[in-house]
Amino acid sequence: MDKKIILLVDDDFDDAEFFKWAMKGTEETFAIKFVDSGDAALRLLSELDSLPDLILLDAGMPKMNGWELLRIIKQDLKFGNVPVIMMATSNALKGIGEAHSLGAEAYIIKPSDFSELQAIMKQLCIGVQTDLKSTLESMRSNLPENIYPFS
Repeated sequence: MDKKIILLVDDDFDDAEFFKWAMKGTEETFAIKFVDSGDAALRLLSELDSLPDLILLDAGMPKMNGWELLRIIKQDLKFGNVPVIMMATSNALKGIGEAHSLGAEAYIIKPSDFSELQAIMKQLCIGVQTDLKSTLESMRSNLPENIYPFS
């Protein structure tokens, strides 16, 4: 069985470690790839044999921020259909609206609580394997202040 690939794009190494820890136990089914910049993400996307099943994208990165990378990904015919979830520490309506208008599947406010992050990642893994859109909708019911899915 081929592993599902989740690409995490985040310039904060500590956040990346938390995400990796939150994915513990899913190694048989999922491979998490990590890059720390938009440029590195574009390089990796062009080098991968198969596209990721999900991209988790930090909004606030230096140089090329998450918004710019999202715009590039969604305009590229090769990567445009890969689901992207924007992540940020802010719940500013402007950021949520921008993620929606640029084609993200959802906007997630990064939780500060590790068990909450584990729950989010577990649900995202289920969604990647089944139906991401309906999984995001059900996550919205359980974590209404953290998850903003777009239809």
